[in-house]
Amino acid sequence: MNVRPRRKGFLSLESVAMTDIVMNLFIFFFVSFSLLYTFNPHKESKIEVKLPQGGASQASEERQPLTVTITAGNEIFVGPRRIQPSALKKEMTEAAKTHRDTGILVRSDRRASVDHLVKVLDAAKQAGMDKLGVAIERQGAV
Repeated sequence: MNVRPRRKGFLSLESVAMTDIVMNLFIFFFVSFSLLYTFNPHKESKIEVKLPQGGASQASEERQPLTVTITAGNEIFVGPRRIQPSALKKEMTEAAKTHRDTGILVRSDRRASVDHLVKVLDAAKQAGMDKLGVAIERQGAV
């Protein structure tokens, strides 16, 4: 006995292909417009806050970061004092006690060895200082 369905299913591949194309276009435009909106600085939400006025006094004296200077001759100065590279880790540990919240600022001469700069930054990081900065001179200021 041969059993055959009375109706044959009709599948149109053109409609499947068209649906696939429309879905791909939809995804493309959805992602594109959401990225354009996200990275557009004019569309970013801004919260305006009017701070209260105070007349008592200025904010407390702002503490400056510890300045470490590396000269062209690879001499290292912590503040005004010259130190030896071998004592750098000990000095950074001592400085971390008082400058942990303000950090350090390294001023290195352009002719100084990069090795000395890395040693200073590494010693500061090992001492537990999180705020590390390297001073630069703006181009055109020279």
